[in-house]
This record gives sequence, C-alpha cells and structure tokens, in this order.
Amino acid sequence: MTNWQRTFAFVSGALVFGLLFIIISNSFIQYVAHEGTTGYLFLFGFGLIFLNLNFGISRRFAIKALNPSGVAYIMAFLTIGPTIFWVYTKDVGLAELHLVFVLTVIFSAFLGSYFGIRRGAVKRQQYIQRLRDEKQDIPDSLKRPHDDLSRN
Repeated sequence: MTNWQRTFAFVSGALVFGLLFIIISNSFIQYVAHEGTTGYLFLFGFGLIFLNLNFGISRRFAIKALNPSGVAYIMAFLTIGPTIFWVYTKDVGLAELHLVFVLTVIFSAFLGSYFGIRRGAVKRQQYIQRLRDEKQDIPDSLKRPHDDLSRN
C-alpha cells in the first residue's frame, strides 16, 4: 500500500467528521419523526449532508490516491458509523423510523462516495493532462550551467 500515511489521515479524518457531525446534529434527529413535510425535509437534509460530506472526502482522496475505491467506502462507513450507533443506542425519538433513517443515511453516504470517486478520478486525469500539456523545456542557460566554466 503506497501512501499509507495519507490513507490513515483520511480514514481518521472521516471518523472525526462522523463524530463531529453526530455531536452537532444529535438534537435534530427527533424532527425526522414529525409527520408531514417537516419530517421529510429533515430526513432529506440528513441525506444531503451525508451525501455532500462523503462526496467531498472521497473526491479529495481520489484526487490524491491511485486506487481509492475500497478506502473511500471504508471512509463512508466510518462517517455514518457514529450516527447509526447513536440512533440505536440512544432514545432519539424516531419510534418506527429507525430503519428508514438508517437506510437513508447509508444510501446517501455510499452514493456520495461513489460519485466522489468518479469525480476525483476525472480531476486527477485533468491535472495529469494539464501537466503534460504545460511541460516546457528548460532554457539552455539553465540545463547545464557548469559546462561554460573554465577548466582552470
């Protein structure tokens, strides 16, 4: 595994973001159980947040790493893990909607990772192509400056 330091940093960062998100949003989970538009909007909001969070993490990792697929999905799991643990261990007021909430979070996180990997690979290829296109030859004066020196 090349760049294991980068992989470790991204994986631990994903876990920290997951923990940070549940600490910030734990009081808002109860609104998912409200009937009508409020419940759907909060459920949709949680889905969008996890989708965007995992999209950003996976895209950034895919730009830097050569084979990001497996690690990106592990990062998605570590991002949603604290939220799922919180929902099943605490009484958050979801009643019968535990499964709907968990499936929405899982689906949005893995969907964000999938599209993040794809977008990161495209950006990496664009970056490599731009480097190849912009590659300029070094001026003759900079190639071997010691050749013009006298041998004395």
